[in-house]
Amino acid sequence: ARIRPYSLYSGNRDFASRAPKSPFREKAAMNPHLACVRRRGVAIRILFGACLLGVSMLSASWSWAQPADQGPELTRTIRTWEFLPVVGTRAGLFGDETGRFEAWVYPLKIFREFHLTFHVGDRALPAESLARTLTVRPESASILYVGDSFRVRETLCVPVNEAGAIILLDIETEQPLEVEAAFTGDFQLEWPAALGGTYVDWYAKQRAFVFGEEARKYAALVGSPTGSDARLSYQTNYSSSDQNSFRLGVTQKGKETKVLVIAASVAGPADAEKTYQHLLTSYADAMRESAAYYRAYLDKTVNLELPDAALQQAYDWARISTIQGLVNN
Repeated sequence: ARIRPYSLYSGNRDFASRAPKSPFREKAAMNPHLACVRRRGVAIRILFGACLLGVSMLSASWSWAQPADQGPELTRTIRTWEFLPVVGTRAGLFGDETGRFEAWVYPLKIFREFHLTFHVGDRALPAESLARTLTVRPESASILYVGDSFRVRETLCVPVNEAGAIILLDIETEQPLEVEAAFTGDFQLEWPAALGGTYVDWYAKQRAFVFGEEARKYAALVGSPTGSDARLSYQTNYSSSDQNSFRLGVTQKGKETKVLVIAASVAGPADAEKTYQHLLTSYADAMRESAAYYRAYLDKTVNLELPDAALQQAYDWARISTIQGLVNN
């Protein structure tokens, strides 16, 4: 389909007041319905113009690349106040562009206030203060953190049909660097449902935090194959902390990739651990399959070829947003 933009004013800018009388005007004077139709036409033109303006603003903010063998991709500078969702049909990560987010495996909320800290020498650097660039694809979002002597790219991915999420940390450093991941446990069902007594504990064998509740029906795991030095939330008469954290091991120098996995189940701890182990050993395949899923969706559904690149990009992302609104819990 080809769209031909045209001016809001057709030839005469004062057509609303100075155009010569026409049979339509004479009929409209006697029939208010016809006048209403005319006004609706003007409103549609105004709306179309606003859409073009929005697309031009989008193109000014984002840069994109879309190779033939890949799906849509957008990149721009971080906006700390912007909402950032990464979703599949069974799970979702919801936060902002600094990397703080909460995790859901529907209908369970697992934690909130997830964030990273970079330990370099005797310094502890909050990741959100170093966020520079955001890159989004249908299957993932990547945040680039840049320090004086290191770069860390955090990629958040929620596989389309998995009850969990994957976090990849691609590290490049000139001196020893260790990443610490922290969060506040919030293990509950979606409102208005609720769980009874819940708990979170660190299982050294799995190198993961394990969430559970009294009936042992709902369970979740959050961990990494390199996870260690875990710290649990606590509460005493004289102090308290609601933060759980663990470290991912020191990268001495050069490049290294760290993996974190989130998994949960409404069928008990064994099923949650099965999903966790599956994502841990097959995360690369899960990410490729998710990317292929969205490419196939764009190829097999109704598609318009538009003459403007920015308009085409906005249209394709709107189609992706539609399919990502589907949830299976």
